[in-house]
Amino acid sequence: MDWIKEYEPKNKKEAEDRDHLLRLDERLISTDRSAPYHYTTSSMVLDRKKNKLLMIYHKIYRSWSWPGGHVEEGEELFYSALRELYEETGLRRAKPLSEEPIAMELMPVASHERKGEIVDSHFHINFCFGFWGEEEDTLLSPDENRMWVPVDKLDAFVAEEHMLPIYRDLIRRMGDGHA
Repeated sequence: MDWIKEYEPKNKKEAEDRDHLLRLDERLISTDRSAPYHYTTSSMVLDRKKNKLLMIYHKIYRSWSWPGGHVEEGEELFYSALRELYEETGLRRAKPLSEEPIAMELMPVASHERKGEIVDSHFHINFCFGFWGEEEDTLLSPDENRMWVPVDKLDAFVAEEHMLPIYRDLIRRMGDGHA
C-alpha cells in the first residue's frame, strides 16, 4: 500500500485510481497473484529519436504490448520493471528516465486461461517506468515475439484499443520530459 500512497498522480485518472485504491481494505492488495488487486510493472522503452517503441507480443490479448509482469514478493518496483524488461526483450542496455514510475494504472483483467488453468478476473495495479533504448542494443531474432514498433504505426500493432491512449500519453510524457 505504501507504493500507492507515495505515488504522485500525473493526471485526473491516476488521482481517481489512487483514491479508489486507498479506500480499499489493504488485505485485498498484494504481490500475491491470487489477491484481487495485485502489483505489476511495465516499461515504455523509446528510442532516442522518439520514433520507435520496444514491444512484445502478448499471446493472451493477441496484441503488441509493453514489456512487463508481476512484482515478486520482496521486490522493489523499479527492479521488477528491469527484470521483466530484460526477461521479455533481452535488451542489453536501457537508460531509465528515473527510478520513479512515470505512471500508475489500475487495469481490469478479464477471466482467462493461462497454462491450461482458468485465472479469475482481477485488477493489476501497474506502475510503468520509462527507458531510453536502441535497436542495436536488443538481442532479437526475426522469429521472436518482440520488436521495435514505429510510434506512428501503433494502431496497426496494438489490438487492445483501450491501451492506445495510455501508450500515446506515456510516449508524449517521455518526449516532453514531463514523465
